[in-house]
Amino acid sequence: MAQRQSTRRYGDPTDPVTAAALAERVGLALVAVTLPLALVAFTGLAMQAASPSAALTTAAAAMQGPVLAGRGLTVLFHAGALGTLLGCWLLGLGLLLDGLYD
Repeated sequence: MAQRQSTRRYGDPTDPVTAAALAERVGLALVAVTLPLALVAFTGLAMQAASPSAALTTAAAAMQGPVLAGRGLTVLFHAGALGTLLGCWLLGLGLLLDGLYD
């Protein structure tokens, strides 16, 4: 059986196709690492809260403060959510560049 191989040739880092591939890979890796962290931290916050609305209030309060001001699960939730958002942004940028220059 023949294997399918990519026909793309990557050039220097300033090439839009190379930048798109790098942004897609870094964005996907960030989402893959930080999304489970955010979900586990939110689950921990929800387990500690008395009700689901209290869990949402705690998560919203964690996102409104600075990253290093919180303690424990709030810091993990804040870092996980920010990392996921950054990963989505990079992935979207890579897909946009890939669509424009492919």
